[in-house]
Amino acid sequence: MKDIFDECHFGDLKLKSRIVRTGTWETETEEGGFLSPAIFDRYEKIASSGTGLIVSEIFALDRKDRFAPYSTSLNYRGFIKDYQMITDICHNHNVPVLGQLAFFYYDDGDNQKAEANDLTLEGIRKLQAEVIMAAKKFSFAGFDGIQINMGNNFYLTRFINPYFNQRDDQYGGSTENRVRIASEIIKVIKKTMPGFHVSIRINPWDVRKGGITADESIAIAKELEKAGADSIQLTARTISYLYDGNEKNPFLVYVDKLIDEIDIPVVLGGNSRDMGSMNDVLNHTKVDFMSMSKPFVAQADFLAEWKENGEGVSICQSCNNCYSKKTSTCFKY
Repeated sequence: MKDIFDECHFGDLKLKSRIVRTGTWETETEEGGFLSPAIFDRYEKIASSGTGLIVSEIFALDRKDRFAPYSTSLNYRGFIKDYQMITDICHNHNVPVLGQLAFFYYDDGDNQKAEANDLTLEGIRKLQAEVIMAAKKFSFAGFDGIQINMGNNFYLTRFINPYFNQRDDQYGGSTENRVRIASEIIKVIKKTMPGFHVSIRINPWDVRKGGITADESIAIAKELEKAGADSIQLTARTISYLYDGNEKNPFLVYVDKLIDEIDIPVVLGGNSRDMGSMNDVLNHTKVDFMSMSKPFVAQADFLAEWKENGEGVSICQSCNNCYSKKTSTCFKY
């Protein structure tokens, strides 16, 4: 029987549980982008409570990005010093930590909101170089790897989506071509930064006609694995993923099929809120890792209580205020 608090391996990373904490927004920074004491305290509570792997709050590439006011910055003067302290906190509790990169707009130098079809080859190289440099900055700050968010509706999600990408060169058309922009990034990171974990966050399918289907999403994951990605994390906005004891919902059917198709760890995202349901998923599907986000906003150290009691339900009410209002704090607690 699998349990959320099993010690396990996640590629080359050793985890003390199957739980991945995924960050979203960061709104507790001080003037100039420096981290406040509340942020250090939050990471201490998350890392000490039984979390297996931490994925940071979102980092934006550009201060002009749509979500930059609610994200952390790679470019303020104290970045390396602050985040070396954050990664030290995680490592002191034997918890690996990945820096999450997610951006909505891309400035190619001519257009602050250049989309997939607008980018020249020079613009693509500029974007790739900036993502690779972000990975190097994460490494300098002590992160164990990078998570490139190609899920939800972020920039690279749109780039690999045939609904948005109608390019007729080597970066458009087939699945392999549309994913090439990410594949080339991954290859460079893996070649120049040995041992640095590269995780990619993807959607299982798209709600747009002519967008990404479940089969296409699996093909995308296979291309990412072939390029050298170390793990895949699934994300979506509108589906509940918990096992109901009767008929599996489509997301769980998808994740089992994906796990059969690739040989790297897959993290199941979703509205996980109680230990019993999560253990049901672990023992009725092929899932080995599950991520949580909003429960950590409501109570950063709740996993300690779950582990001590052998059961537990998050106090998170799924009101979604923390996400929709783009804040790293809970409105209810």
